[in-house]
Amino acid sequence: MPRARKGKSKRGGKGSKKGVVTKFDPEGALRHGFDGSLLPPARQTASIFRQPVTIVTTSSKHSKPAPVSEIKRSVGRMDKPFQMFALKRLQGLRATSISTGNFIALSEPLAPPSKIIPVGPGIGGDVACLSVAYSLQHPTTGLPITGQTGPKKSLDSNPGANVNPDQPLFQAVVITEDDVLLQQKRVIDARRRLEEALKQFDAMLELCIHI
Repeated sequence: MPRARKGKSKRGGKGSKKGVVTKFDPEGALRHGFDGSLLPPARQTASIFRQPVTIVTTSSKHSKPAPVSEIKRSVGRMDKPFQMFALKRLQGLRATSISTGNFIALSEPLAPPSKIIPVGPGIGGDVACLSVAYSLQHPTTGLPITGQTGPKKSLDSNPGANVNPDQPLFQAVVITEDDVLLQQKRVIDARRRLEEALKQFDAMLELCIHI
């Protein structure tokens, strides 16, 4: 077996720049559970001299701005969350005058049309009307107002999972051909009554002029 030469070692000598190489100590590994060097690493501080910096951009130079629809959706998501049945606290309440105590805004409670059926636990007709008014005044989603599309039984039994918070609290209304014809008759009748009222007004105006 050849012996190691005496003298300066190439790796651990006096003029070496890499430092002292520690040898594996089996007894130390058994004591500490670590077979590497026990010397703490030297801390490398930042240089005080100016160094070149490479700027790395996260977006391409040819990237296009976000569309307006996406910006509107992002702004809508930043709005404060709205409770699903927050309008229920206004159920049975009406605006009154503090001085006289008389109803100044609504003399009668809100009542929806016959085809609008309220949905939800304990939701009355006045709350359904308020939810429709709120959806018309706050079109944050950009979706059409259709109402709740699920069956009424599932909406009343489990509203937290089945009720759509972006739609008012009434069941979806199906418009038939008969409804369109009935609305046309109402419009024609209203126009006829308006024409008769204008004729009477013109006749009274002419009479006042001659007098």
